[in-house]
Amino acid sequence: MSQEATGRKPLSVGDYFKNIWETVTSTVAGMKITGRYFFQKPITIQYPDEMMVVPERYRGIHYLEQDKCIECHACERACPIDCITMETVRHGKELEWISFTVDYQKCMFCELCVYPCPADCIHMGTEFAFVTEDRSELNLDLLSYKGMSRDARIRKTEAEVKKAAKEAAKKAKAEAKAEQATEEKGTEGEGDSSDA
Repeated sequence: MSQEATGRKPLSVGDYFKNIWETVTSTVAGMKITGRYFFQKPITIQYPDEMMVVPERYRGIHYLEQDKCIECHACERACPIDCITMETVRHGKELEWISFTVDYQKCMFCELCVYPCPADCIHMGTEFAFVTEDRSELNLDLLSYKGMSRDARIRKTEAEVKKAAKEAAKKAKAEAKAEQATEEKGTEGEGDSSDA
């Protein structure tokens, strides 16, 4: 094929060496960055064996200080997408825990549930690894124990004993009062018969 048919100009010797020079300089410029990191210690973290340092204010999976919780439902009401549910049974002042779940299929980690808590018992943790093959595992129960804590059971038993003792004392007092009233009636009746 002729040069007219291809439409190209013949390459001069100067252009040839200019192209080589541009190729070498652009390769060296690109390899500067590679060369700078080539002799440094690698910064790759071997996840999951090694973990990155998580910032202090990171919003990860929640954790609950169950013994501090007073079951006010403030966190449940503050959640904009209703992903927190709480079930408890009250025994006087003591709580029996059934569940405290957070649905992480819906949770957007906004931290709005943390601020209204008067007992400061729900927090955002630093755990971020949340990989699962089953969506039902994304509905986490944050309780560390179910039912009542040992201390709560002791306090409940003590309260029941005190209440029983109080009721027994009240009943004994009422019986003593009734007995005294019958005695007074009996003495009044004797006094009336002697007058006649």
